[in-house]
Amino acid sequence: MTTVRNVVILGSTGSIGVSTLDVIARHPSRFKVLAVTAHRQIDRLYEQIVAFRPQYAVVVDAQAAKQLEARLREAGMRTAVLSGEKSLEEVAAH
Repeated sequence: MTTVRNVVILGSTGSIGVSTLDVIARHPSRFKVLAVTAHRQIDRLYEQIVAFRPQYAVVVDAQAAKQLEARLREAGMRTAVLSGEKSLEEVAAH
């Protein structure tokens, strides 16, 4: 039996983050996305949240985080949206 590993993707909207999520999508029995993070690219981050349903999303830019949170609530998504560098450090510690 394979253990499912929780993964935090730092910079999930960049090319390396997108590639990493592609690998994770190919192995859903091995990996679960715990958190995704971005600086302010919320359109792509929103798509990733819908696809992977992480527990947390961190957006460094506070205004962009508020916009993302409003969009997620409208869609009925339960992902907790955090903002700021401190929040980024906290999810990275997972």
